[in-house]
Amino acid sequence: MGFRYQNIGDDISFASIRQDIQGYTWEKLRSDFFAGLGVAFVTVPQAMAFALVAGLPLSCGLFAAIYSAIIASLFGSCRHLIVGPNNTIAILVQFGTASILYSNFRDVMGPERELIALQILTQLTFLIALFQAAAAFLKLGKLTQFVSHSVVVGYLGGTALALVVNQLFIFLGISPLQGPSSLFSKIAYLVSSLGQIHWPTALIGLGSLCMLVALSRYKKFPGAVIVLVLAGVVVHFFGMSTYSDWGLFGDTGALNSNVILLGDTGTLHDIFPKIGFPTFDFSIMNELISIAFAIALLTSVETTLVAKSITASSGQPLSVNQEILGLSLANLFSSFIGALPSSGSIARSHLLYRNGGQTHFAGVFSAFSVGFIMFVFGYFVQRIPLTALSAILLIASARIVNFQHMLLCIKSTRADALVLVTTILATLFFGLDVAFYVGVVLSVTFYLSKAAVPYFVECSYDETGQIDSTHRATSQGKGKIRVINVQGELFFGAADLFQKTLKSITKNDELRVIILRLKNARDIDATACLAIQHLNQYLRESGRHLLLCGITYSTWEVLSSSGTVKAVGKENLFVVDENRPRLSLQKALIRAKRLVAVTEEVQERVPESIQPIELLEIPLSD
Repeated sequence: MGFRYQNIGDDISFASIRQDIQGYTWEKLRSDFFAGLGVAFVTVPQAMAFALVAGLPLSCGLFAAIYSAIIASLFGSCRHLIVGPNNTIAILVQFGTASILYSNFRDVMGPERELIALQILTQLTFLIALFQAAAAFLKLGKLTQFVSHSVVVGYLGGTALALVVNQLFIFLGISPLQGPSSLFSKIAYLVSSLGQIHWPTALIGLGSLCMLVALSRYKKFPGAVIVLVLAGVVVHFFGMSTYSDWGLFGDTGALNSNVILLGDTGTLHDIFPKIGFPTFDFSIMNELISIAFAIALLTSVETTLVAKSITASSGQPLSVNQEILGLSLANLFSSFIGALPSSGSIARSHLLYRNGGQTHFAGVFSAFSVGFIMFVFGYFVQRIPLTALSAILLIASARIVNFQHMLLCIKSTRADALVLVTTILATLFFGLDVAFYVGVVLSVTFYLSKAAVPYFVECSYDETGQIDSTHRATSQGKGKIRVINVQGELFFGAADLFQKTLKSITKNDELRVIILRLKNARDIDATACLAIQHLNQYLRESGRHLLLCGITYSTWEVLSSSGTVKAVGKENLFVVDENRPRLSLQKALIRAKRLVAVTEEVQERVPESIQPIELLEIPLSD
């Protein structure tokens, strides 16, 4: 399975699904069905476990794994992408719903509280779908690449830690800390409550954990399904559940001590959802928007990364914006049926590809298989111990973090290491959504600090406009005409340094004309145009001149719209000719010599050549 060429685009097109329909055969159907069935056995326990993490009915996870997965499979561009609930999203949803319930509905209990939690979920998922739809139609998919890998790795590390801490309460049978609390507070509470371990629950969980580790060596076996069945059989055999008449030994005294089962939560409903428009409570909208945006951004990043990893192996074309659109439609439908938000699953997607899935319909068959399994075996699913599901999640938490990538981020640069560590620490002391924003803001800050430093390189040139050598521009340069090559970003963040550095160059009394070569300057905006106008005015007040050459057509449009062309003068601006790249500099040099001659009232002929300037290199910082 080697790397193949992948075409990554921005356009939204459904050509791949049309091709699958037109070229579908019985052989492809057979491959898709069995590939999807294999994925379904992995999906069923995971979907229930993720709903458990989110503190919501199991149907929320199952609906996402069935219906949302079908929609995303049909409308996405990647044929092997499987979407559904995952650990990270479940943790974020749990954090958001718990915080809102505690702050706004603290006195509501019982079934009414569960109903309010579902209403919060549908409203949250609807907002997520809107954010993602806007990103897809505005073709903002590539913006996901500005979330640095250090942020993603650090955030996933913090999420894995949060998952472990939250599941240890269920795994050990300890009552969790009530109300929204920081992860650090939960760890402290867990350590102080170790004396309250419910040993029957802990023993079932520990046995499930050991079995999962042992079965992990055999990739062809659905280890999670086997462990859940065995855990349910043990609880049944020894009568360790609230179903006292279900054990073979009847009342076993100490053993019959209420090991909590899925059925005890009362959260497993019909696999056929009721469709309804989300109920909006505008009093909690402000709290939901920040969480929804964080989840929308994170799921878009995750889904994009998964799709890229799959298409890198399969060689199929990929449209990032179409993947986000498919995810948006899946989440939109989830908001109508009370399902968890969805994201791309790297484990299930790669499993579908390895199992031989051929078309988009492999994901559809996988989703239908999940529904069939739950419809037939739903009664037995309710007898699964919660601690066994926690064991599955504890194993899954170790797979969330790529320790090699974490080590890479720590060793690469100080900025990467700082972003990674700060993001992880933020998950400890703040909410997960806040931690994600902290990582993104810090990462973007480092990026802007680098992007906001343009390079000013002074050119030694000959009469033909040929650049002989380059040196860092300084205020110590000599000559009446100086050519400064501007390289890098010229957006608002670089404007101050741009203006300050060029003004320092003008301190030379001998200088009469500055030629700015803008061919390698990028992203010129209003602030940079204003800086050019100020520099031009400053030079004119002292009887000197500013010329701009190497101007691209896109840069010309910005300069023209901002009034910079009028302020500097068309005669002092020279557009680059790609067929003759030296021509604009040649014209600028001729113009500069004439200006020098007029300024100094020199009548004799301007020398044919200007000798190269010897300069020293100095930093541009203050």
